Amino acid sequence: MADPHIKSDIDRLDWLTVILYRGALTFSAAVMSVIAWEADFATPALVIAALIAANTVHIYDKRFRLLIAGSSLFAAILMIAGLWNPLALGAALFTFSALAIKEYFCFKLKLLMLTPLTLAGFWFCLVFGQAQISIAFSMSGAILLAVAAFSKWRMPIHYDIGDKSRYEI
Repeated sequence: MADPHIKSDIDRLDWLTVILYRGALTFSAAVMSVIAWEADFATPALVIAALIAANTVHIYDKRFRLLIAGSSLFAAILMIAGLWNPLALGAALFTFSALAIKEYFCFKLKLLMLTPLTLAGFWFCLVFGQAQISIAFSMSGAILLAVAAFSKWRMPIHYDIGDKSRYEI
């Protein structure tokens, strides 16, 4: 997570990763708004968005980076292996839950702390066949992810990068 008061030199790769991260966060909000109706299309789309977001997020602490990237990689492996797709979806939703908590620390929007509960609620309702309730959770999750994405797009690019010397390898 970056410090907005520090403006490091930003190269093209930094610009690309910030744009990809913000785009994946935005795309995930759009996908969450249709996932209750189009799970066959939306699940792979959400896994791809989770992979992109997790691998382009700028977090200093390597343990958290590994946790977030690992959950999206686990989702992709499950999806490719054709194992249980709802588990792949759950891993992707875990990725976005962790990213929402990360964004909470950036923006101090308490509303973002509801994202993990909302996404978990959606997953449980989807798995246990509660279609009507899953729609409410998916729309709530879409709104919360859209709030995080909108907040990110309003920030200058260098806010996402922060002090490059503090990143753990």
